[in-house]
Amino acid sequence: MTYVFWHSYLMFHQAAYIRALAELPGNTVHWCVTQDLPAYYRDRGYPLPDTGRVQVHLAPGPAQIAQLAALPGSVQVFFGLRGFALPRAAFQASLGAPVHRFLMTENRFEPGARLLPRWLAYTWDALRYRRHLDGVFCIGHSGRHGGARFFSACGYPAARILPFMHVVDRTPVPPAPVQRGHIEILYVGQLIPRKQVDVLLQAFSQLGASSARLRVIGQGAQAQALQQLAHRLGVAERVDFSPGMPNAQTVAAMAAADVLVLPSRFDGWGAVVNEALMVGTPVICSSRCGASDLIENGRNGYVFEAGSVPALRDCLKRFCEDFQWNRAALAATESARLGGPAVAARFQNNVLQRLADAPASLPWQPEVSQR
Repeated sequence: MTYVFWHSYLMFHQAAYIRALAELPGNTVHWCVTQDLPAYYRDRGYPLPDTGRVQVHLAPGPAQIAQLAALPGSVQVFFGLRGFALPRAAFQASLGAPVHRFLMTENRFEPGARLLPRWLAYTWDALRYRRHLDGVFCIGHSGRHGGARFFSACGYPAARILPFMHVVDRTPVPPAPVQRGHIEILYVGQLIPRKQVDVLLQAFSQLGASSARLRVIGQGAQAQALQQLAHRLGVAERVDFSPGMPNAQTVAAMAAADVLVLPSRFDGWGAVVNEALMVGTPVICSSRCGASDLIENGRNGYVFEAGSVPALRDCLKRFCEDFQWNRAALAATESARLGGPAVAARFQNNVLQRLADAPASLPWQPEVSQR
């Protein structure tokens, strides 16, 4: 099978399964991008991802776009059609060609004032694009705030909305028992309002576990305000703020922590969840993070209601008092489940199943109401 992926850059949160897809017998994989890696990510210490056998096309011109977008029988995967020039140009070039088209997108069900205009914009997109698509791979699919509900409300048939995820390569950090006399809670990410680190600080201050420590790794506009909040809450001596660091060092910090917390008001996914699980560290994640799809309560962490200080406090308390896990076993299980080869196999099976179920003539047809 021939796959052609259209992205704005070589996404390190997609490379692992795309590379593994190219290693499956009979597959040819093309990855077309506008640039290799934006300066923003280089400055944060992210390396260029390993692309293996994938045929990478950097900044393809109009003729190459037209050729690759029309490869007979190919599966064309467009990562976003809103705001991404190359995927949009390739989608247009593919129309009328004998190919299979799939949209890939993160969940866009973000609460607040932007939800209605966003729904209107994506509904307009659905009206224009859905008849040309065999399916939609939704990153952050499940739950009452998940992408399946959002994109279905926009007009994409629910049966065509397929669950998917971001995928990371496992950083080679040996899972070893942590030798220290306290429970370490870790947050990694931007210090901005959407991440709701203030909710984490408040929950931590109410935990009542004097042996617990909180480490916050990241930087952003709220850094000073959050440090001041820690002082007002009386927990400043038990909270360590560290600036951002290269990705490998961040993952090492995850491997040294007892639990990672992602308290975001909204995250389309949240790849820190993958990274933590793959080094054997459980995760407490808000219900509005796409990566909450990965959490099985009591096995590899907990999911709490986004924005609720009491709910997060109770999850932290349950973790500190009751949670039992084997770090090496969890790392092995999650690395196998979330690694590139496993995700590539699931991706290909979903594609094949979707194509087998699709009508021979038209990828999308209006559904008839049963009422």
